[in-house]
Amino acid sequence: MESPNRTKPNRSASVFQRIWSGLKAYLTDWRNLLGHALLGVAFVVIAVWAPINIWLKLAIIACLITLNILRMRLKSKKANEKESVAK
Repeated sequence: MESPNRTKPNRSASVFQRIWSGLKAYLTDWRNLLGHALLGVAFVVIAVWAPINIWLKLAIIACLITLNILRMRLKSKKANEKESVAK
């Protein structure tokens, strides 16, 4: 008899595949790289005059990541709509 746990490795592999493909798409988008680079430079420049609390830095980075993900999803949705209209 097959155990019910045999489907779990496939499911976890699928989850890791989705995470990897999402990270790959996120890290290869030039707008995301530009945003993180500019934010890093801003943190370094600001830190010279006014040190920033680590929690504030993390919150700003989390907001940047969230906005980038929303932008990427909107772009993908528009591309899908445009493709379906073209058909």
